[in-house]
Amino acid sequence: MSGLRLAQRLKSTRDQDVKVYLFGPGVALGEGKDPAIKGVLEELRSSAVPVQACPANVAQMELDEKVITGFGIELRPAGEVLVELVEQGYQVIGV
Repeated sequence: MSGLRLAQRLKSTRDQDVKVYLFGPGVALGEGKDPAIKGVLEELRSSAVPVQACPANVAQMELDEKVITGFGIELRPAGEVLVELVEQGYQVIGV
């Protein structure tokens, strides 16, 4: 939750170029079961902050891909995304 909230605040208060990637157990946040997390995911989507998640972790945790993608979360492999972000000059922050 803290990482999602940080991304939302960086976008809303500083208009930073922010992207969110859910990895490991964090992919479960993509199901939006907690109302507070669901709210932050909706805020990120309305602020045009891209949120992506690791499809391998989604499968390992036996989560429903349709629920996760229904929140506007794109499923892309971690290695591909992280290399791309670093090459584009993003600073990766793990929370």
